[in-house]
Amino acid sequence: VNQVFKSASVIKIPILVELYCRRDEGGISLDEIIELKNEYKVAGSGVLKELHAGLQFTILDLATLMIIVSDNTATNMLIDRLGSEPVTQRMRSLGLKDTVLARKMYDFEQAALGNENLCTAGDITLLLRLMAEGRISSKSTSMEMLQIMARQQCREKIPLLLPEGVKVANKTGSLTGVTHDVAVVITPEHEYVLSVLTRDVTDMVSADRAIAEASKVIYEHFCS
Repeated sequence: VNQVFKSASVIKIPILVELYCRRDEGGISLDEIIELKNEYKVAGSGVLKELHAGLQFTILDLATLMIIVSDNTATNMLIDRLGSEPVTQRMRSLGLKDTVLARKMYDFEQAALGNENLCTAGDITLLLRLMAEGRISSKSTSMEMLQIMARQQCREKIPLLLPEGVKVANKTGSLTGVTHDVAVVITPEHEYVLSVLTRDVTDMVSADRAIAEASKVIYEHFCS
């Protein structure tokens, strides 16, 4: 639970939390416009890298893209707006001891210097539990964030084998040798949090399937 892992795109949940807390504190508006520039574009997941410079997006647009298609360019634009250290400090204030936002997405030069985004299963489980219980800023704010996560388009891990009608608000993450998924799972009878982090993966397809199988077993335990 307390082993530290490279967070991959799971770190995008803490960024979302910092954004919404800052909104509630009056420091930022979700309607604020940021213009896409070529220098913002990075490789990896997402769609903004494929679009032409000059398009304008609201902060809410960027946050939505960051979560539901794990857009790296949108994420970096939000990190520029929010700063890295405030995200880490927000996590400390919520009780997350080991979660760190140290670099932007696809900044492998910083990663080579040892500046890596990190988390633990315990930290992320706590964060999602606070969200599910409506305890991040306010109940309505927590629900806003969960509603974005529930629109997740990456469904090949925790949600894959669950029955139709089960609501899964999740965020995946992957790097070379790493595949994660974390989620709030909501059924008519139960609600639970599941965080699965991995390392040293050699077969990503098999690892993703193993996460899906584990998710199914856990669902059956709670709901049988």
